[in-house]
Amino acid sequence: MIAITEHAINSLYKKLRLLNIEQLDVSAYNKKYLSTYIKNYSFYMGLYKQLLNKLLERLHKPVNETTFIDYGGGCGILSYLAKEMGFKNVIYNDIYKVSANDAKVISEALKIKPDYFITGDIDEFISEIERLNLKPDVICSVDVLEHIYSWKLWIEKAMTLNEHFLLLFMSSANGANPFIKRKIKKIHLQTEYKGFNKHEGWKDADLETAFFTERKKIISTSFRELNKNDVELLAKESRGLMKVDIEKLTADFIKTKKISYHFAHPTNTCDPYTGSWSENLINFKELKSFIRSKGLQVDITNALHSYGDSKIQNVVKYILNLVMKISGRHNLFFSPVYVLEIDK
Repeated sequence: MIAITEHAINSLYKKLRLLNIEQLDVSAYNKKYLSTYIKNYSFYMGLYKQLLNKLLERLHKPVNETTFIDYGGGCGILSYLAKEMGFKNVIYNDIYKVSANDAKVISEALKIKPDYFITGDIDEFISEIERLNLKPDVICSVDVLEHIYSWKLWIEKAMTLNEHFLLLFMSSANGANPFIKRKIKKIHLQTEYKGFNKHEGWKDADLETAFFTERKKIISTSFRELNKNDVELLAKESRGLMKVDIEKLTADFIKTKKISYHFAHPTNTCDPYTGSWSENLINFKELKSFIRSKGLQVDITNALHSYGDSKIQNVVKYILNLVMKISGRHNLFFSPVYVLEIDK
């Protein structure tokens, strides 16, 4: 079974190398991502391979009888690999219409076309799955879980899709790795208080200004009766909320003079308009406890480091990988990612 993944990775690479990315009618954002994947193919496929092999080990039926969902697919790499692996149905999904359109263009250029393209968040996604009368066996994603506004609500909704299926989410926001945690906290502080200047490959949906600044703007615009100090306080205390929830919190504050919401994490923050977290450092204990409370089987496992062009870095990665192999799949301290595995 594992050979299927290796074949798919090699086959996709041959097709990607023939692409003229600059001539593709896709967004600058996905041109940049696709170019990065091709340039560092071995590195990225080292992680994708581990994710897909974990899936194959858990799969309850043959690949050619399995419906595969690539959730939050971006430029579509996971979907193309799934098609190359021979899954019965491959369903591409992304919340952003531009990414879904780009993935269609790229898939046609590669001549590897997913069976369905679905645009929208979990509600729109479920609605379309039900309309098409599809029964997903597998939901997979890479670097999506850490951006979902309410992962609890997402899991509750996703679990209504089918009587039994597997869910495997790989995330680079591994808070159990102290080096990754430190790096992500710096990103949190940047997005919360400074923002980012637009750059090449910028996604239009991304917010350029600081999240804190935007929350102040939301509050001061919707509730002009508030004084400057109250606006500052509410903007500070509403970190981690979307616009609709910020407004509910503020309205409640005006009535009660109390703030009914408290976000304990010191740095986690999200875009107040889209709800997309800036690399959410999820509490693994809380994550597993919640999933188990829904009667689901859950595991959080590591993945080995992928090797790149730097010989020095590769030596360090080799040592870290050796430690993880010896200490077992639950050692997340040295892992570059974590993999959430749910069996319904």
